Amino acid sequence: MKKKGITAERPETPFLVERPQGSRHLNIIIYGDSGAGKTWLAGTAQDCEATSPALLIDIDSGVSTLAGREIDVVRPRSWADIQKIYEFLLHDNTHYKSVIIDSLTEVQRKFSMGTILGEIKDGADHYNDLGATLVPTRQDWMRTGDQLRKLIRAFRDLAYLPDESRRVHVVMIMLEKYDEKRKVICPQLSGTLGNECGAFVDVLARLSRQLVTVERDGEEVQEVRRHLLLDDYINDIDVRHMGKDRSGKLGLYLWDPTMCDIVEGFCRED
Repeated sequence: MKKKGITAERPETPFLVERPQGSRHLNIIIYGDSGAGKTWLAGTAQDCEATSPALLIDIDSGVSTLAGREIDVVRPRSWADIQKIYEFLLHDNTHYKSVIIDSLTEVQRKFSMGTILGEIKDGADHYNDLGATLVPTRQDWMRTGDQLRKLIRAFRDLAYLPDESRRVHVVMIMLEKYDEKRKVICPQLSGTLGNECGAFVDVLARLSRQLVTVERDGEEVQEVRRHLLLDDYINDIDVRHMGKDRSGKLGLYLWDPTMCDIVEGFCRED
């Protein structure tokens, strides 16, 4: 019998086929200590043609650092509100080029654990009893971890929608924590999720403020600069700082970054 040959042309398929670089849309987790400048950095998405207009989902109620910047802000007050925002971006968005969640740490603290413990009733936007103190069980922590995994994956996938014209750049912000058992600085989420969440996105970056010595007018002076770590780093006391860049285009770190710097580097063609 004559064997069928392999044709050079790709056949029509009932599924979407792309090259590995098919989606030129960033999905990133930026984590760091309070005051590191995470919200300010994310807000610079409004200044970049590739990411503007940007929609900022403000969970922290901490966007005063963006005062004066023409960026759209939405403040969900329940899981139902977050679902509506997600479904709009999934099905109906033709306006926004990027979405920012600030922050997932607060989503877990308030909406996820608050609802699981019954402190916030389903669909409500306030605590039932400010004086009540409830201790989460192991099962509660497992449930909130599963909720956040689903949320991260759902928003990440907005960068890979089948309709390329509606794909958006996705920026998720978190606080950081020190996992003493594993000797690692990672995003502040419960249990092992802080160590795992970087696997869900293309870029995991730690933002910090560092005191550096620079020369100015012939003299050495010290100044504070923002530092974005984009690869794993182990310091001299064996503490690992988590970071990664699947594109391999951003380098090990960026000084004083903007979203333009990140997106243009991530999406550039070699």
